[in-house]
Order: sequence, then C-alpha cells, then structure tokens
Amino acid sequence: MTHKIKAVFFDVDSTMYFHDIHDLLPKTKAALWQLHEQGILVAVATSRCRSELKNMPAFFRMFPFAAVISDGGALVMEQKTIVEAHFLPHELVERIASFAKQHQRTFRYSTVDGNYFTDEPNQIDKDLFFQLYLNVPIQKPYEQDDVLNILLYTRTVQERSELKQLLGQTSFVTHGEVVEINAGSIDKSSGVKVLADRWGLSMAEMMCFGDGANDVEMLQACGIGVAMGNGCDAAKQAADYVTKRIEEDGIDHALRHYGLIA
Repeated sequence: MTHKIKAVFFDVDSTMYFHDIHDLLPKTKAALWQLHEQGILVAVATSRCRSELKNMPAFFRMFPFAAVISDGGALVMEQKTIVEAHFLPHELVERIASFAKQHQRTFRYSTVDGNYFTDEPNQIDKDLFFQLYLNVPIQKPYEQDDVLNILLYTRTVQERSELKQLLGQTSFVTHGEVVEINAGSIDKSSGVKVLADRWGLSMAEMMCFGDGANDVEMLQACGIGVAMGNGCDAAKQAADYVTKRIEEDGIDHALRHYGLIA
C-alpha cells in the first residue's frame, strides 16, 4: 500500500510540534522536506485556528504545505485560498455563550481571521492557553460573528452533560475539561476528504498522523493512520500503526517503517 501514498497530513500539537522546545524536532523537519522533494503532498490538519498558527516557529511558517486544515476541520485552505469554511449557526453560538456565562466558564471562539475570549478568562485558563500556543486570544464579545470553532472550558461532569444536551447533533470532542465544538458533522477527516477530491486522489492514498481524540476519524478514514506513541488510547485504537513518541522522533520512525523516506 505504501507506494500508493500521495499525500500525508500531520496534526500539529504533540504530533509534529514538540511543546518542550516550542519547535519541530530536526528529524521531523528533515522528514517533511524529504516527502516534499519526492512529490508527496505534505499538509496540516489541526484544531488550531489561523491566529494560533501565526505564532508557530519559522520552519512551519515557511514550509510549502500543500494545504492547511484548521479549526478542527472547519476551515480548509490551499495557500491563501479558502476551499471550504463551515460556520456554527449564530443561534447555537449564542446559546453556548449564554451557557458559558451562566456557569462562569471560559469561552473562546475563532473566526477566519481572529481568535477571541468573550469575557476575561480566569488566570488558570489564560495560562494554559499561553503555555500551549504562546499567545492569548483578545477579549471581544460575540456579536453575530461567523464562528468556525469553539473551545469551552468546563469543570464538572454535570456541566459537560448539560452542554452535550444543548449541542444535540453538533460535532464536539472532549479533551479532559475542554470541549471543542464544530459545525454539523465537521471534523478533520471531512477536510482531508475535501482535499483528496480536489486533488483527484482517493482516501486510500492519504496517510495521516495524530495523537488526540479529535484525530480519531481522520486516522480511521485514510489509507494509513499513524498514532503517536504519546497519543491517547482512542487515537491508538483507531490507527493502523502506533509509532514512537514525539520526543523519540515518531514521525521519522513511521515514515521509514512504511518506506516513504530512506
């Protein structure tokens, strides 16, 4: 199957981006260049929004990625061209914002060009955000903006249960206390499918790397799904192959395992 792989998609945080050094490891950088030089399309599939990607290290910002799927699959772009954008209904965003205000929880939403907190977040959530992304969303009340992705910080199982009832059929993923929300049935796999169709390729020709619960559908849908050794159990169970941990050069190891780089 490996000779059929025409495109490789990488999650960002804890997959290609190592938070301990706030950069990609040298072997990861070299592996991405090898793929590119062989004519294999190299793309990104992340829950980060565009504003959060702007603070990535220089290598990431300058690398010629074929496409970037951001906001958990809600925004699909080729270079500066928007291929697809899926927005949450305004009425639903208002209900989620009211829920957050009622429970005094941090509510973050992203748009095509921005990243915002509706209210001043507590210091714990603010510190966590900076630790992960080296930036903090600016404060701006929701005013009928076109929202791609929401992160809602909960504290109890009861809160998460109430929120899930409110969301209904809306797509969401739970990362511990954080609930990530997208429109309809949108996730990273839907973005990969859009790009595969656009490039005239099949999903069997796609290879995807991930570590989190929001990577599960993508790992299942592609030809070869690779979970990082540091990934969650759900990602590992969904994958065709579990590679080494990120700090053990898991991306390099898996690409060599499948013969995509030498």
